[in-house]
Amino acid sequence: MANTNIARLLGLFLCLAAGCSQKPEPLFASSADQASYAERYPAGMAAVRTRYADDERLARESMGKFDGYPDELGPTDFSHVSEVVKRADASGKSADFVRGMEEAEVVQRFYDEEKQSIVQKVGGSVAYAAKEKQCDAELSGPVAGALDKAMEKQLEDRLRTHNDAQRYIEDHQDALGKPNVEKLQKQADSVAITSYIAHVRLKQHKAELEAMIGEASAVQKTLDRTLNEANAVLQDPNAQKGAKDVAKVRAESAQQAKAATEVEVEQAQAAVNEIESRIAQIEADYKKALEALLAKIDEKAKQAPAAQ
Repeated sequence: MANTNIARLLGLFLCLAAGCSQKPEPLFASSADQASYAERYPAGMAAVRTRYADDERLARESMGKFDGYPDELGPTDFSHVSEVVKRADASGKSADFVRGMEEAEVVQRFYDEEKQSIVQKVGGSVAYAAKEKQCDAELSGPVAGALDKAMEKQLEDRLRTHNDAQRYIEDHQDALGKPNVEKLQKQADSVAITSYIAHVRLKQHKAELEAMIGEASAVQKTLDRTLNEANAVLQDPNAQKGAKDVAKVRAESAQQAKAATEVEVEQAQAAVNEIESRIAQIEADYKKALEALLAKIDEKAKQAPAAQ
């Protein structure tokens, strides 16, 4: 009986150990066997590398400004300022803020890519309404500017609902000093976004690149298949002109994507090999900048009386 119990416990332990070592199944399948995805694959990989570089640069630029934040403020209760910074840092690493940033990034990317079309459509409607009222003013420029400002402001306001520091500022605006509120809101935005980039976003870029590198072989097979299918149509004497026109476009796109994929995969692999150490350095530099900011706030608290 004792041996049986031991065997059962050992079996349970092995099952649990095996379960812990297994990775969760992906929630969706790869698109590597789809021609449209395969054709966009090299451009998509290049875009991820670009976003990584842009985010790394933004994080370093933001960290470089931390030291000046306390000096931007007038009379205030610096103990509350310290709490604002701590909450902004914590929010940047939180699931809620990450979701908010992902939503904002998707909307911003859509707007950037579709802006010209949106401005033309809105501008056309405004111009028509102006013409109906016998107004000949040129309105396309003001329309584009107004849309940019409205989009920026709306995204800013929406993201702030995911940042606990913004709520704290609102709750303690009297102690913080109302003239300081707007400056603190922007500082809290910056700290939270920088924390997000340093602790979350750069790692997401790395994971995305690794996943795309893993699809490279399947993507190349899809492009080869697409190229063969298109060439078969082009070489078919019975194929209609419309079909051959489409096949020509497909062949050219697949050929271009094949050549670009080889280059992009090589560059992405080189980037992944060094990203790990760069992320570690960003995290270390962020921690150092944050600690220096909090130390300066504490020193300010000792030197200046709280706002009345």
